[in-house]
Amino acid sequence: MTVEIESFETPVLIIGGGPVGLTTALLLARYGIPSTVVERYPGRLGQPKAHAVNPRSLEILRQAGLDTVQLRRVASRPVDADLVRFGLSPLGLELGTLPFERQGEENKAITPEPLFNIPQPELEEWLMDVISKESLVTLKRGFQWESCTGPQDAAAQVMSKVIERETMRRLQITSKYLLACDGARSGAREKLEIPFSVIPDGPTKESHHVTIHFEADLSHLKSGIIWYVFGAKQQGAFLAYDRSNSWVYVTNWDGNPDSKAKFTDEYCAKLINEAMGQEFPFKVLSTTLWTTHPRIADFYRSKKQPQAFLLGDAAHAFPPTGGLGVNTGIADAQNLAWKINAVEKGWSNLDFLDTYNNERRPVAMANARQSAKNQRTVYKFFSARPEIVTDEELERNTEWRNQFAIDIANDAEHFDSINLQLGYVYGGKAWDDVPCNEFTPRCVPGIRLPHAWVSQKALTRSSLDLVDGLGFTVLGSADCLPSCSSGFVDSKTGVEVKIQRLAEDFSCDNKAWLDMTGLASQGKGLLIRPDQHVLGEVQSPQDVQDLLSSFLLRD
Repeated sequence: MTVEIESFETPVLIIGGGPVGLTTALLLARYGIPSTVVERYPGRLGQPKAHAVNPRSLEILRQAGLDTVQLRRVASRPVDADLVRFGLSPLGLELGTLPFERQGEENKAITPEPLFNIPQPELEEWLMDVISKESLVTLKRGFQWESCTGPQDAAAQVMSKVIERETMRRLQITSKYLLACDGARSGAREKLEIPFSVIPDGPTKESHHVTIHFEADLSHLKSGIIWYVFGAKQQGAFLAYDRSNSWVYVTNWDGNPDSKAKFTDEYCAKLINEAMGQEFPFKVLSTTLWTTHPRIADFYRSKKQPQAFLLGDAAHAFPPTGGLGVNTGIADAQNLAWKINAVEKGWSNLDFLDTYNNERRPVAMANARQSAKNQRTVYKFFSARPEIVTDEELERNTEWRNQFAIDIANDAEHFDSINLQLGYVYGGKAWDDVPCNEFTPRCVPGIRLPHAWVSQKALTRSSLDLVDGLGFTVLGSADCLPSCSSGFVDSKTGVEVKIQRLAEDFSCDNKAWLDMTGLASQGKGLLIRPDQHVLGEVQSPQDVQDLLSSFLLRD
C-alpha cells in the first residue's frame, strides 16, 4: 500500500509545543518570520510541572508585546505564595521557613516584572491563546517529528519527516531552520547527533521521583508555595499550584520498573494522607514517575545539520530545585530568535548564529550547577533526619531541630536566584562567582540593561521598554550623536538603529541609574542589542559602526 506524503515549506520548523517552543514561535512572528510548531501530544498535559515565571522571562514576554498584566491576574497572589515551609507535615510541627523568591512590589526597583507563580498548563494555555490570533504561526498538535535529512551545508534546506500520530499520515516539511524544543528526552537531539553530557562535578546517576497531582481545597493552610515534609511516615514536598483546587505531592521512588505497578490511586492517596499528617478530602488526578539528571548538550548547533538548534530542556536538563529550567529556555528563545532575524535581514551571515551557543550555554551551565547544588542540599536535609519511629520523638529531638533551623537559614539561595535571573553577562567572566541571591545592578558589556523607571510621553515606563527589540537602540545623553536623527540605518551593516535621548525622548530622576549607565555625562551613549543586553559605550556614529561590525562579524 502506498502512503501519500504531503509536502510543504515553512521558514522555521519548531519541534515541541511547550512554553519554550510557543514563545520561540511568537518571538519569530514579531520579526515577521513564519513558523510551524509540531507537537506530538494532541492536547495539553494536565500535570502542572513548572510554576515560577521569573523576572527575566516576564521582561522578555513584555518586550514582545504580550499582556503580562493579564497573565499575572491568573497567577498566585504573592501573599499566598510567599514562603517555603519545612515541617513534619503541613499540619504538624513547623521546623522553619524561607522566603520564596522576590515577588513583592519592592522588587520593582530592580525589575518591572517581579516573579510570580502559575502552573505550566495555564502558561501554555495563555501562550496558545495568543498564538491562535497570530497568522504567522501554524500549530500542529498530534504530529510527531521523526527525522531530517539534507546536505551538511550551513545554507542548505532541512527536510523533516513528520507523522500525524492518529492517522499515520506522513508529512515532509522543508524549512530553512529547525529548532528542537522537545524536552529533556529530546528525540531530535539524538538524531542531530548532539551529545548530552553530565555537568562537571554533577551527579552521575539519575534520581527518581513520583509526582501525584491531586484536587483539594487547602486554602485554610498557612500561606506558602512549597511544604517540605520530614515526618516519620513520609518525606517529600507539597506544591500549591492553586490553593483551592490544584496541588502536587512529590516524593522519591526506587526507580525499579517492577515498582511502577504499585502506584495506584489508592496507594498514592495513602502517601498523601501520611504526608499531610491526617486524612482529608481530595481526589487523585494523575501520577507521573520521572527521573532527573543534570546534563547539558555539548553544543547547541548541530554539526550534522548546521541549520538545526536546540533550545530549552532539549539543550539543558536541570533538577526542578530552583525553578530555572523553563525560564532558561525562554531566554534561549529570545537570544536565538533575534539572531535569526539579524541573519534574515542581512545584518550578518549564518556564522553569527554560533554566538547563540557561545552566549547561552554558559548561562545554562551556571543554572545547572545551582540546581544540582539545591538538590544536594535537599537530600542533605532528608538524610540528616534521625531514623526515629514517630513524629513525637522527632518533636522531642531538640538537637536535630536546632541544627535543622540553622541549615534552613543557610539555604536561602535555593529560593532566591536573582543574580542568575538578571545578572548574567554574555561574554563576561566570573559573573556567577557571587552567591546567586546577591544581585547588584551594573552596566557592563554583555549584561542586561539595568532597570529604572523613566517617563516617556507622560507615561511611566521601564528603561527596558525603551528597547523595542526590532533593531539596535542607542540610549544617550541629550547631546548624544548630534549628527544622527532619532533613527538611522548603519551604512556598513544595514542595521536599523534607534536613538532615545535623555530629556528629549525620555526623562529619569534616578541619579544612581544615570551615573551607572553614564548617561549623565555629555555626549555619552549606550548601544543596546535587540535583546536588551548592553553592547558597549558609544560617542560617535563611528563607534556605533565599529561595535556593530565587530559583533555581527562584518569586519
